[in-house]
This record gives sequence, structure tokens and C-alpha cells, in this order.
Amino acid sequence: MSKMQDIIDSMNAKLGKETSAMIADDISQMLSFESESTKTIQNKDKEISRLKDNNEKLITANGNLLQQISSESEEILSPKQQEAEAPKEPFNFESVFDKNGNFKKTM
Repeated sequence: MSKMQDIIDSMNAKLGKETSAMIADDISQMLSFESESTKTIQNKDKEISRLKDNNEKLITANGNLLQQISSESEEILSPKQQEAEAPKEPFNFESVFDKNGNFKKTM
């Protein structure tokens, strides 16, 4: 604070009390504006850093998910067509029984 007082004393000596007071008022407004600007910039930097971290985490998570489904994706996107099965012939019950109506031991 002594440097600031030295500057104010120097302005008083060069310009007079009234003029230096008006200039000091403008300087204090500039300092408060600069302080607010610095705080805003710091907050923006923190937000940018947080968003970059979130973005990296999302990219990593998406990459992991893509690796998990990559082997299955081809089957999902283009499933193999089932081969047409030959039409089934009706079951012949007579082939299971002998002439007396008993089950045959061998088919």
C-alpha cells in the first residue's frame, strides 16, 4: 500500500489536491473494473478446463462402448440370412408300429 500512497502523494504535488482526487477516483474505477475482468477470465478458464475434462471422459467412454459392440455390430447391421429349410414331410405313424400295433424296437 505504500507504493500506492507514494503515487497519490506524487499526483498531489504535481496537480494539486482537487485534480489528483478526480484522477484517483477514475483510477480506482479502472482498478475495480480490472479486478472484475480478472475474476471473470479466471471463471471462464475454470469452466473451459472442466468442459475439456468432461469431453475427454466422454470420448474415452464412447471409445470403450464402441470396442464392446464392434464384434456384434456386423451381425446386428447385416444379419445372416437363414437358409431356406426343406419342407418337412408329414410324420408317418405307421412306420413306428408293427402289424400288431406294438412299438417297433428298431426303426
